[in-house]
Amino acid sequence: MSTAGEHGTAPLLEVGYVARAHGLRGEVVVVLTTDRAERLDPGTTLSTDQGELRVVSARPHQDRWIVSFAGRHSRDEADALRGLALRAPAFDDPSELWVHDMVGATVVTTGGDTVGT
Repeated sequence: MSTAGEHGTAPLLEVGYVARAHGLRGEVVVVLTTDRAERLDPGTTLSTDQGELRVVSARPHQDRWIVSFAGRHSRDEADALRGLALRAPAFDDPSELWVHDMVGATVVTTGGDTVGT
């Protein structure tokens, strides 16, 4: 999923979501919908419908991540993030084929026949 956001007109990709609060110190459980864990590197800024969140720390926990965002220090502040989609700009990595690059692309068989978009 992509949407225009605060990073100009470049589309933002949904990279995960906040599942729930974790503990009492403002941490949240994040489910990544990307295989690029560097989306949660400390200092990374993610866009949400409530504005931007800056990652302070993140650690893997089972198949999810425990994440601290700047300015969130209590369970109530963390719980207010529940369900938020986390978005980020696309990586510029020419060695990868990205889903957002395929949307609207022409589909051609190995024999060279165009079969649609």
